[in-house]
Amino acid sequence: MRTRDVFLTAAMVTLLFAAHGPADAQKVYRWVDENGVVHFGDAIPPEYSRERHEVLDGRGTRVTVHGEEDKDSGPVYTSRDLALLTTYASVADIEAVRDNRVGYLHSQNGVALERLQNLQQRRIELDGNPAAINELATVEQRIGEYDAELEKRNAEIARIRAQFEDDIARFRELKAITTAESPAPPAGLDPQ
Repeated sequence: MRTRDVFLTAAMVTLLFAAHGPADAQKVYRWVDENGVVHFGDAIPPEYSRERHEVLDGRGTRVTVHGEEDKDSGPVYTSRDLALLTTYASVADIEAVRDNRVGYLHSQNGVALERLQNLQQRRIELDGNPAAINELATVEQRIGEYDAELEKRNAEIARIRAQFEDDIARFRELKAITTAESPAPPAGLDPQ
C-alpha cells in the first residue's frame, strides 16, 4: 500500500507540473483532507491553511512543511528519482541503455552518410551537363535534406547524452543517500 501511495503521489505531482508550465517557476502545495485524501494544488483552500501541509518545488521535492512539527522521515524522492532507482541497478545499466539509444542513431547516421556520399558523387557527375539540370536540382535538394537530417540526428544524440549524464549524476547521488546511514528508501525500493 505504501509503494502504491508513493507512486500515485509522484504521478500526481508530475501531471500537475506538466499541466502548469515550467517546473522551476511553480510551487505546489500538498495537503490531506479530513477523509485522508491527498490533494495537490497551486493554492491551499482556506480551511486547510492552518492544517499540516507541504510546499513542493519544481522538481517535486518537499521544500517546507507547515503545521505540525515535521519529523525527519529521510530523503524525499521525486518521480524521476523513483524511476531511476526502480529501473536501474547500477551506473553500468544506465550507460548500456544510453549506448544502445545512441548506437541506433549512429547507425542511422551511417546509412544517411553513405547516401549523402552517393549523392555528392552524382552531383560531380552531373555538374556542367546542361541536359541534366533538372536531375542536378533534385540531387542538390536531396543533399540539403540529408545534411539537415544528419544535423538533427546529431543534436538528438547530444541531447540524449546530456540527459543520461544528468541521470547518472542523480543516480550516484541517490545511491549515496540510500547506502549512507540514513532511512531506507520507500517500500519496495532496494538500494542494493
